[in-house]
Amino acid sequence: MDELIREYINYIAHLEEIKRPEMPNFNLSAYTESEYVDTIKELMDAYDLVDDFELTVQFIKGEN
Repeated sequence: MDELIREYINYIAHLEEIKRPEMPNFNLSAYTESEYVDTIKELMDAYDLVDDFELTVQFIKGEN
C-alpha cells in the first residue's frame, strides 16, 4: 500500500499545469449596444431551463 501511495504522489508531482490560450483583444467599439443586448437575450433564452445559476455563470466564463 505504501508503494502505491508513493507512486501516486510521484505521478501527481509530475503533472503539468494546463494553460488556457489567451483571448484576442476585441475592439469593443465595433459592436452596437443592440448587438450586446441581443446576445445576452439569446444566452438567457438558451439557459432558461438551467436551474443552477452558478453553473451557468461558470460555463459562460469558461470555468467549466
